[in-house]
Amino acid sequence: MPFTFAHPAIVLPFGRLSKRWVSLTGLVIGSMVPDFEYFIRMRVCSNYSHTLPGLFWFDLPLGLLLVFIYQILIKDKLICNLPSWLNQRFSSFMWRPFYTANHFLILIISILTGAASHLLWDGFTHPAGYFVQRIDWLRTTPPVFGFRIHVFKVLQHLSTITGFIVIFCTIWFLPKEPGRTSPGIFKYWSIVTLTAIAVLLIRFFIGLSITAYGDWIVTSISGFLLGILTASLFIKHSPHQTVPHP
Repeated sequence: MPFTFAHPAIVLPFGRLSKRWVSLTGLVIGSMVPDFEYFIRMRVCSNYSHTLPGLFWFDLPLGLLLVFIYQILIKDKLICNLPSWLNQRFSSFMWRPFYTANHFLILIISILTGAASHLLWDGFTHPAGYFVQRIDWLRTTPPVFGFRIHVFKVLQHLSTITGFIVIFCTIWFLPKEPGRTSPGIFKYWSIVTLTAIAVLLIRFFIGLSITAYGDWIVTSISGFLLGILTASLFIKHSPHQTVPHP
């Protein structure tokens, strides 16, 4: 499967549409939410989130929860504690009003669209993917630099790299505005780091195999995400407590 944080690349073009028709937050979180079953389990196991029924009963409710957590608890504090080059590009998203009741249907549709794009992408790059199981060519193993590797695996890695390039370029070309960085940025990321380490250690002592590399990766991401939530809950500041920079 492509790396989780590359998935938003496929929905970013929809962000150019009017906010009357689309929620960019819903699209981005929706595009990643099927992989959150891995992060919840802290192992590479997904029984529900990558299925068509799971799209509605697992991905949609969890996506809504993540949107509310991000918008209410995380967004402003995270942006305030980003490095300056990111802070300047995301500062315009801070302290925006949250969704109204009229926007709720748009949010639902956006989450479902994002999650569906995730399943579509994985369908070409996952060994059990819908298209991989039906297109023989995707399961062939041509030589690549002297190694035999499945075509779907090549597509997986190439699409991940492409996705990250698209996301980086999209962020890079966002309009720069005078940002405001929190004076507690070191404390914020210290909490994130310590939380992630604590999660990894706890997971290791309750049975994480040293050779289960995939489980180590998803557990690290889980710890990082929990760290951001923890830091955002414990760090208190207002717009007037930030330090402006050009």
